[in-house]
Amino acid sequence: MDIIICTYNNASLLDLVLAKISLQKVSSHHKWAVIVVDNNCTDETDRIVDKHISRKVIPNLRRIVEKKQGLTYARLCGVKNAIGEWIAFVDDDCLLSENWVEQAIIFTSSHPNCGAFGGKVVLEWEITPSPILAKHEREFAASNRGHMPKRLYRNDFHIPGAGLVVQKAALEKSGWLDKQLLKDREGEKLTSGGDSEIVLRILNAGYELWYTPDCMLNHFVPIRRISEEYLVNMVYGFGAAAPYLTILRWNSLWVGISALRIVKGLIQIVTWSLIAFFRPSATVQASIIRSLTQGQIDGFAAAISSIKRMKNEKM
Repeated sequence: MDIIICTYNNASLLDLVLAKISLQKVSSHHKWAVIVVDNNCTDETDRIVDKHISRKVIPNLRRIVEKKQGLTYARLCGVKNAIGEWIAFVDDDCLLSENWVEQAIIFTSSHPNCGAFGGKVVLEWEITPSPILAKHEREFAASNRGHMPKRLYRNDFHIPGAGLVVQKAALEKSGWLDKQLLKDREGEKLTSGGDSEIVLRILNAGYELWYTPDCMLNHFVPIRRISEEYLVNMVYGFGAAAPYLTILRWNSLWVGISALRIVKGLIQIVTWSLIAFFRPSATVQASIIRSLTQGQIDGFAAAISSIKRMKNEKM
């Protein structure tokens, strides 16, 4: 198994992530490696990785530089340099439990038809979040589907990118390596949806999706992200990605489903705006719905434009 950590100017937290990985308890007969993809970092990322390489605790740790900015390009770079049959995308703010790698490898052996799986993701807030942020913890990649492994289906496919494990053969068969609909995070831009695209493509390629609570990690949320403004901006990215994911999820029904979501969002905007008028504490929730719906509208228009362009190119 190859663990791919894509990073952009997050050296201090990356140091902690690698320190946690160095504490992994993995059976000697299990082979694993760690690849850090440096996506044009200008901080101390190179020195941090070199420090951990010199300690010779993490097996086959290496750093690769990807010049194209963006999480999708960094992931592609990592996959192309991976040699294992399974790939784990671990964010540079994910703190793995000490048996995470061992349990992930065991799970791959017992589920040969699985193409992608994820585990339990517990948020570790740097400061106590406001109630509205805690309510939207799923948007920050929290995931808890219970104490037993669970197979996931099209109606409930979500696996957070934080700790997403994929079978390399499934990823190749899915077509994601050749063409991507979503570009995901690019520097400080909160574009989103790349992990869900990977999961849906693997599902469409005929593989199973799973959740396993045995792979538990803490997703660290720094102060700079613990604000209502950050959440409002983040959900816009989710909204913009939604039409593209709907294409992968429901094929020809995507136009109708996307349109219904937008109508529902517009109704909710009116409802929550009225609620916020009489109850100021609801203002943030109203802003979240407006941002999400605006993202859906913009994403819908962009998807229509892309389809028209592709049709014209074929003519």
